[in-house]
Amino acid sequence: MKTIAAAILLVAGFTNLFAESETWPVYAFQNGVHFKSAEERVKVLKELGYDGIGAARVNDALSLPQRLKLYDEAGLKLFSFYVGGRLEPKGHNYSKEISQAIKDLKGRDVILELYVQGNKKANTDKQAVAFVREIADQAKESGLRIVLYPHTGFYVDTLGTAVRVARKCDRDNVGVMFNLCHYLMVEPKTDLKAVLTDAKPLLWQVSTCGAEQGGSDWSQLIQTLDRGSYDQAALFKLLRELGFKGNVGFQCYAIRGDSRDNLKRSIGAWNKLHFQ
Repeated sequence: MKTIAAAILLVAGFTNLFAESETWPVYAFQNGVHFKSAEERVKVLKELGYDGIGAARVNDALSLPQRLKLYDEAGLKLFSFYVGGRLEPKGHNYSKEISQAIKDLKGRDVILELYVQGNKKANTDKQAVAFVREIADQAKESGLRIVLYPHTGFYVDTLGTAVRVARKCDRDNVGVMFNLCHYLMVEPKTDLKAVLTDAKPLLWQVSTCGAEQGGSDWSQLIQTLDRGSYDQAALFKLLRELGFKGNVGFQCYAIRGDSRDNLKRSIGAWNKLHFQ
């Protein structure tokens, strides 16, 4: 009887795990959706079972309003846009096209993935906060949220830095994003559970990709999700335990090969990971 009871509990645990994982919308980074037109991008993503596209470019062949209409009509979503600026010796600068995009996105459930470039030695959190607040206040008027995007070599380069700056911003529409490839490049020995737990209240988006544990270059740290030795199941088990409810994006930067095949491999691995 004890064996039967244990088996029932195990099955129940897996059922609950799968049910929770279904709540995570999945998108592909635009840097891996290489097709001739926005229409073809939409067609392929729809056919393969993605929920939409993210880390999108503000500027594209089609205007932003046209792209929004295209995705709406296909039942897909533009989840996020990859934007940012640079901290200078005094102040900061960024493309004013960001401000126009914020206006065009008014009322949309869209996230701005905000990178913050700068020099760790010359720039300060105070400067970073001033920049983020400027964008956040514009975004607030359009009902948009921002996640600070940790990026190798930038001022905000780790999840911990993103959380620290986000808290100092004191804006309810500013959160953070966890990017597996940049974590593995910048701080692979940092306690992942500890940094994700600290980020939990602000963690609104996550990106992942296939990666080699101990890898040291992008060809090792950014692969299709079916490749690499990094334990994806453990990562998402931890995120489930932390109650993560945001979006999941597949980083595709510089992955070689056919885009459709790469996208198919990644979504296939995702489905096996969560529904096998």
